[in-house]
Amino acid sequence: MRRLIRISLLLCLLILSSCRHKEFCIHHPHDSRVRVVFDWREAPEADPLGMCVFFYPVEGGQPYRYDFNNLQGGEITIKVGRYHVLTYNNDTEAVLFKGKDNFTTHYAYTRFGDIFEPIFGNGYNSMRGQYADGEDVVITPDMMWGCIASEVEITDDGVCYLCHKTKNPEDAEPVVDAEHIITLYPAELTCIYTYEILNVTNLKHVTQACATISGMAGGLNLCDQVLDSKCVTLPLESYIDKSSSIISGRFITFGHNEDNEDPHRIELYVWMDDGQKLLYGTDSERFNVTGQVHSAPNKRRVHLVIDGLDLPQPIENGHGYRPSVDDWDVVEEDIMM
Repeated sequence: MRRLIRISLLLCLLILSSCRHKEFCIHHPHDSRVRVVFDWREAPEADPLGMCVFFYPVEGGQPYRYDFNNLQGGEITIKVGRYHVLTYNNDTEAVLFKGKDNFTTHYAYTRFGDIFEPIFGNGYNSMRGQYADGEDVVITPDMMWGCIASEVEITDDGVCYLCHKTKNPEDAEPVVDAEHIITLYPAELTCIYTYEILNVTNLKHVTQACATISGMAGGLNLCDQVLDSKCVTLPLESYIDKSSSIISGRFITFGHNEDNEDPHRIELYVWMDDGQKLLYGTDSERFNVTGQVHSAPNKRRVHLVIDGLDLPQPIENGHGYRPSVDDWDVVEEDIMM
């Protein structure tokens, strides 16, 4: 397959060179005007504020970065030569990056967090970074969209490249363009998960709640969209709907690495109006959502459901207080479904 791709690219170059004959100056590479175009057919609902594009010289050296504060793209000036190209949205706040000097090591991840950060903010520091079962606690990422173009050749007569519309390298299509246009097809790089805990009794006595989910990937290698194999725990916001007896939440994640067999477990932290602090899900199979994660028909849109949770009837006329991380009451309620 790679041999066929290289033959296709060679033919592209021959087509370009046949249009106009110019002596190529190897010792003094010069600039060319190239138009970068973003085609959003792979992510029609995407709404980032802008995009950044990295051109990595195949022969080595520092990459060239270009930023566009729109979703259409624009014109750039770049030296003629061979490149690998990587793009993603430039408006993320929670996502961090490392290895940006190399196309194959450009990696997205998030910082350490605290399990109670969704309630008390990023200044809270009860269990920052380390969870009880050994997984790192990291915050959830922003939505990301991106893609690559490989084996890009920029000449005086045009450009040719391999267009990647999916992360499967076998799907790459050779493109030749005499107008110096490179079209990129960003797709979703992160996933949206939602969860619901249904039929919660005594929910009217809950003052606040938050949750965590374990076994998730902590980062993403951007050139091939391979997820980190190390599992992390994510702190999650919880929304209380007392009229419907539902606790729910929505979060963004890099996803689940399918080569990792570690379980996915939701744990729920509940503050009652009489001062009780209750922790659910440490052992209960009810909160083990591994099967739901693995069997989700759409890995980019995963909905998790836990049906039934009995909260205690609080002591009448009790008084709440600001909780600490100590003396949590771990509730073991393993009801057979």
